[in-house]
This record gives sequence, C-alpha cells and structure tokens, in this order.
Amino acid sequence: MDPTQETLGAARREIDETDRELIRLLARRFEAVRLVAEAKAGDGERPVMDNDRERDVLSAWIKDAEDLGLSAPFARRILKEILSHSRRLQEPVVEGSPSRARKVKVGYQGVAGSYSSAAAAHLLSTRSAQGGELIGHPMFLDVVEALQCGAIDYGFLPIENSIGGAIADVNRLLIDNLLHIVDEEVWDVDHVLAAKPGVTLEQIRVVRSHPAALTQCEGFLRSMDDVTRQPWFDTAGAAESLLEESARDVGAICSEEAARARGLDVLATRIADQEHNETRFLLLARAPEPPDPRVPSKTSIVFRLNHHEGTLSRALGIFAQAGANLTRIESRPLPDTPWEYLFFVDVEGHQNAPALARALKELRGSCNHLRVLGTYPRRTRGQEAHLDAAAPAAVPEPVLSCEARPEPAPAAGPARAAFKIGNVTVGEGQFVLMAGPCAVESRQQILEGARMVRAAGATILRGGAFKPRTSPYAFQGLGLEGLRYLEEAGRECEMPIVTEILTIEDIFAVSAKADMLQVGARNMHNFALLKELGKLDKPILLKRGMSATVKELLLAAEYILHGGNQRVVLCERGIRTFETATRATLDIAAVPVLKGLTHLPVIVDPSHAAGVRHLVVPLALAAASAGADGLIVEAHPNPAEALCDKDQALTREDMAALHAGLRPIVDAQGKKW
Repeated sequence: MDPTQETLGAARREIDETDRELIRLLARRFEAVRLVAEAKAGDGERPVMDNDRERDVLSAWIKDAEDLGLSAPFARRILKEILSHSRRLQEPVVEGSPSRARKVKVGYQGVAGSYSSAAAAHLLSTRSAQGGELIGHPMFLDVVEALQCGAIDYGFLPIENSIGGAIADVNRLLIDNLLHIVDEEVWDVDHVLAAKPGVTLEQIRVVRSHPAALTQCEGFLRSMDDVTRQPWFDTAGAAESLLEESARDVGAICSEEAARARGLDVLATRIADQEHNETRFLLLARAPEPPDPRVPSKTSIVFRLNHHEGTLSRALGIFAQAGANLTRIESRPLPDTPWEYLFFVDVEGHQNAPALARALKELRGSCNHLRVLGTYPRRTRGQEAHLDAAAPAAVPEPVLSCEARPEPAPAAGPARAAFKIGNVTVGEGQFVLMAGPCAVESRQQILEGARMVRAAGATILRGGAFKPRTSPYAFQGLGLEGLRYLEEAGRECEMPIVTEILTIEDIFAVSAKADMLQVGARNMHNFALLKELGKLDKPILLKRGMSATVKELLLAAEYILHGGNQRVVLCERGIRTFETATRATLDIAAVPVLKGLTHLPVIVDPSHAAGVRHLVVPLALAAASAGADGLIVEAHPNPAEALCDKDQALTREDMAALHAGLRPIVDAQGKKW
C-alpha cells in the first residue's frame, strides 16, 4: 500500500473515532444538564440561566484551549452553542412543559428539507422528550386551520426575516385567529441556486422560490441576464419541482441541504443580499403555555390606538418608563379604517413580571384594543452577551429589567376614552344618537327606518337581528338574514350599525358585518360571552342588567377590558324596582356616578326604561342633561305594525322632537355631534 495513502487512512480513522467520542461526550454533558434541570425544578429560586456559572465555565474553556494551542475565539464560539442548547434542554424540565411528556404533531408550511422543517425539528428536539411528527402544509392558512381543528398540536410559521422584514400573511393570521405564541426559533438562512445536473449558471432563465427568498436574493438575481422570477410555495418545494421539470433553463433558490437531498447541482452559494440572513419562526398553540418566570422570556402584544397626535408616542413611553426593551414594532393597516393601524410589539420580559404587568395594565387604558399574543422563551440574540466580555471583571452591571425594576410612581388614571365606531366618534367631547327599530323585520322596514332616523340626526343605526324574548312565542328576529338587511341599510345611509349578540357561537358571523356588538341586559352576567368579546377587535355596547348595581356593571365591563378590548360603551337602560308606572326605573344618577368611576363612554337607553312612547323623549333629555355621551332609542317607520316593543318605538315626529330638544342641551355642554 502507498505509505501516503496508509497515513491518510489512519488519520481519517482517528478523526472518525474522535468525532464519535465528541458526540458521546456531548450526550454525556447534556444528560448531566438534565440532572441540573431536575434539581432546579425542585428549587423554585434557582434561575435557568446562571451568568456567573457560565462565565466560570468559559474561563476554564479558554484556559484549556490556550494551553493546548487552540484559538480562544474558536473555543468561545463552540461553548456558546453548547450553553444555548443546554439552557433549552433545561427549560421544559424546570417548567414542566405539557409538550415534554407526550409525542406532539407540529405543522409547518412547506415540504421536507425546507428551512421551516429544519427549524421546527431543531426546536422540537428540545421541547419534547418524546419527540414528535413534523407535517408539511402547502400554505400558511392550511397550518392554522389544521391547528384550529386539532389535527396538529402546534403550528410553526415564519414571522419575520432579517432582510425581508415582517411576513404580512402571518401577521394577518395572528390577528384573525385566537392563537397563542408559545415559543420562537431563529434560524440561519443560507440560500443557494440549484439546478438539474449538467445545467450551467449561464443557461438559467427562470428562477423559482418562495417570494421571501426571491426578495432576499434580489441583488444576485439582478446580476443575471434576462431572468424571470417565479414565486413558489416553498424553497424546498421549488427544488423538488425541478425533478419533474422538462426545461433545463429553470433554477431554484433553496438550502444546500434541500438541493443535495434531491440530487441537484449547486450553481452558486451564499447568494442572499446580506451576509447575515436569519428568519424568526413562531410556535403557535390553541392555548397559552407561559414559561417558568426563571426562563428569559419575551412577550408579544398587538394593540390599536385612537388615531390622534401623540398616542403612539405615549403608548411606547409606558414601556420606556417600565424599563422594558422593545425588540420589534410593526404596524399593519386596518382594512375597515383606512390610514389607521394595528401595532405589533415584542418586549423582553414575562407578562406576569411586576413592572411589565403594570405597563400592560396602563397601556390597556390608552388603547382601543390590546391583546397579549403570548409570553414565551426568548431565542433571539442577547442571551450570550455576558460571554463576550474579555474577562469577568469587564462585565458591566446588569441593567434593570422588567423582572427587577423599582416600583414607579403611581401613574395618573387614563384619560376619558374616545374612539371610532365606523366613521362616528364616541366618547369625551362627543354626543352620539343611535336609533332604529327594536328588531329587523324585513328589508323594506329596516331601509325605511334607517332613512327616517338618519334624517332626524341619528349617526348610528341600531336593529336587532337576534332577539332575546321573555316569551318563546314572541318574534325572535330574522337572524343572519336580518343582519344582511341591517348591513345593507347601514351602507345605504352611511351609518355604522350596532346589533345584539346572544351567544359565543354567533360572534364570528355577527362581527363580520356589524360595526358594534351589543350585550343586552340579560347577558350582562354571561361572563363566558364577555371573555370572548374581550378578545375581539370590535366596539362593545354593554347594557346594565335589570337588577345589576353600578359596581356589577363595571365588573362586567372589566371582563371585556381584561381580554384586551378597550372599546367599551356602558349603557344605563333602567333597573327593576318596586315602581310599576314605567317599564323600568331609569337611574339617571348612574350617569354621573359612572363617569366619576370610569373613563369609558356612558350612554342611556330611555326606550326600555319608559316602555311607553310619550315618556321616551323627556327621559332622553334628562339623560343628556345629566352628562350622557349619547342615547340609544327605538324608532319605527310604522310603530303600530312593529313586531316587538311597538308601544315605546318613536315615530318620525317624535324623532324630530327629540333632535330639537337635544340640540340646546348638547350645545350648552360644548359637545360635538
């Protein structure tokens, strides 16, 4: 045998054996890490991340490396990866993650070999001791639908890229679906251009890949002559499509692993516009899974503000005062309100940490809508900063985080709320008149009724599509058909519409068409319904229960506010007393009492309190004089033919009288309408 070949073979055998030993030693180390995690799990005071211990380990590594003639930066880089993986192995043990004890199914967008599948596999390896199954889906929406119906346990979707920015379609899915972020993964993306064997770079005329990948490689594509960009559902899917492609001038942008696995030639490497190209993925679940408070965390929220000067600055100032570090802020336009926006914010810290919890509570008072999308382990860079110092003595004093910041001075209560319902502003400095029939009875009736109340000065159209009636034999409303008629009438008269919601099951259908959802007196204590409405980005009109106290009304509103929906209007509609001269006793005093206790708008329903037509206008004027922010009254083009509450429905003449009486009162108070 050739001596050179013999030496080379022996050296390679030594390398192979050493590599196997490295793997065995890593497995041994990580087994010890699990024992450390189990010890920490039994001691709730010990953090998962021990900076002092990690610095000591690093010092030992660097000394040993230098003694053996190895590069200290090289040793530091290897140790960072090992420590990062060690922390992640500890997390599910310390916090008792529900996914650790069972095999889970994780859905991702794409096919095997895609960046999504590789990143999901990496995350799953540390979250579940039992492993799991990765299931590819063609579209982002397919992943969400599979998660919602229970076909998978988790969804794994990209949310942003360091070059291309936010993934708008995923942001939209987070808004439209009640999903929870339970983890994240950051994955290095290294694009190559691949083609069928034997094809040269000069032959390529079509390049296909996921739209995000095409965007990330725009500079490289421009350097090629006469190349057409062809969007594909997935990078690995684009590579796979070349196997059945007859043309030899088509290439695919994908990972090198995806190309090699399919027998493709790699024509160019590292073709992204920026050297560092990373994609951040979110792990989504049907229920929240907040990490143990000892795990370095991140919290994601979405909120909506009044569209006024300085509102965003004040909202972000709340985080600054709390010492919270924002890692992401994105805006997304609201389709139903042009040039107004939802804001996505990621902030370091656990939502239950005292300082961040206070900040979120204060922020709710400044928002129309706020929803916590999830608190989850923080995977983005920054956890290894303590390992980058030259020596432990050079490590700066830690900055106070949301987990350990002194109690701030008490903040002033939120200003009186004012927000939009469609194109109408409700709240401080405004007076709004909502009017329309008790029930939508026919298309002609609601169209005529809408024209009538619009002419009389009403700006919001009310009408019941679903009617809760005391008697099961009374008219129950037209349901979805009535909702369509109401929507049509509102569009024709350019009025936003408000209608009552009775059940959780109806929320999706009703909120898709109504501008505001009404919770009737009978449902004020339906806490399950209130909780679901708190997750909704729609204004809510909350009526006082027939026997409810002011405090109970405010607590019912808290259910909605606590869920994140800050656009709540309170409505006094009369309470049940011993008096029988009126249908209910209108508690006029509740108006100034409520306005002294809450920042929310307060309106009055004189129709249900009066029960008879001739008392409605006087009660309405009294409510306006007491400082109400608006009224909701029943009006019908022909009350004698009304299918419900005909005795209290106002006529055209009554509506004109109401408007004339309200004008001097509202003007004297300096309000607009």
